Amino acid sequence: MTVIPRWAGTPTSDWYPWLRQELKATKPQPFDPVVVADMPDPGLPSIPAWVGRVQGLLGSDPEETARTVIVGHSVGSQAVLRALAELPAGVHVGGVLCVAGWFWTDAPWDSLMPWIETPIDLERTRSAAGQQIVVMMSDNDRHISDWRANRSAWQDRLDATVVIVPGANHFNGEQYPVILQTLLDHFAKDEFLLGD
Repeated sequence: MTVIPRWAGTPTSDWYPWLRQELKATKPQPFDPVVVADMPDPGLPSIPAWVGRVQGLLGSDPEETARTVIVGHSVGSQAVLRALAELPAGVHVGGVLCVAGWFWTDAPWDSLMPWIETPIDLERTRSAAGQQIVVMMSDNDRHISDWRANRSAWQDRLDATVVIVPGANHFNGEQYPVILQTLLDHFAKDEFLLGD
């Protein structure tokens, strides 16, 4: 499993260290290894740099890529969708979890605008997403106030399964058992386990 952090996120921020620890303690381990990406210039993410990093993490072995569940947090979700759209035809991941995923925000700043305005080949993304795309969003996200419209956009554009988590804001806390449970419920199946 690979986790792509949020804007300004690092492998040691937010819930990423906690999730790694919890997954490592889960027996049998459903995802091994668990990688939290150290993204280039996290305080000013660019589409080319972040998409390139995601592609590098997915590697060039289609069989290994097909066993990889990829998790994106906020802008990390955008990077994941865009990287999937650029995978070679026929190549797909094992599944996608987008935490606090979005296609727009209420008050985007200048350096965020390319992520909103640059189109994504959503048909290719859907094809490369493997078994499913699951999106977790809150009913009080400070960046996307209209969670109902956000939910509809994910369902309409990517046929995503949407999990609403009351009161989770933008999922910037240190622990979210609901993220762990969502991963286990949707992706910890025999066909996703490495070595099977």
